[in-house]
Amino acid sequence: MTKSMGRGGRPKREDAKLMSLRILDTAAAIFARDGYAGTSIDRIAEAANVGKPTIYARYGSKAKLLKAVIQHVLDNHLARITDNVAPQPMEIGLVDILTNIIAAATDPLYLGIFRLFLSEAIKLEEIFEAFHVTMETQTKQRLVTYIAQHPDRTMLTSSPEEVAMTLLELTSAVVMMASIRPGFRAEISAAAEASRIVRTLLNGFLQRGACVPEQGHAPN
Repeated sequence: MTKSMGRGGRPKREDAKLMSLRILDTAAAIFARDGYAGTSIDRIAEAANVGKPTIYARYGSKAKLLKAVIQHVLDNHLARITDNVAPQPMEIGLVDILTNIIAAATDPLYLGIFRLFLSEAIKLEEIFEAFHVTMETQTKQRLVTYIAQHPDRTMLTSSPEEVAMTLLELTSAVVMMASIRPGFRAEISAAAEASRIVRTLLNGFLQRGACVPEQGHAPN
């Protein structure tokens, strides 16, 4: 009798969680490599070493499995934004945040799922919803919170929401280039791209007469 089985022969909760992670990681790699149409539940089940009925019992359909995969990748491969305001100038904090986001969003697995989003979201609402919830509700709102709580926010001429939205739009352009241009990821530095985006944006949103301090130097 193995320790992984509970009453009735069902796997324990931790084993069930590990199985789900294995299915999602396997499905993410296959979806990213072969696309939606080229991926089958049979292929995922074989690669994940689970039964096909197990996948259908957990996710119901290939479309719902893909939605779960996208949420899994976004939750585990996209950088999280802390709600705590770091004791440093806002520019430096924003550069740090965007550096993490760009590095995570140009990871090959994330890029593969992002390409899938670009090609399939118009046909599958589940895909659009998964990206929208994470990017709008989680990433954007936490970025808004960081800006709104920072003492340097008084220098801005626009709302934290507009600044956060513009930062993410500019960041998305970098991710888009990485997803469509071979070799682009190897050519860029996440920190350099983040610094360029933040300095360009802040100089546009600062009040007249204010200036963005050089990195490493707090404002007087």
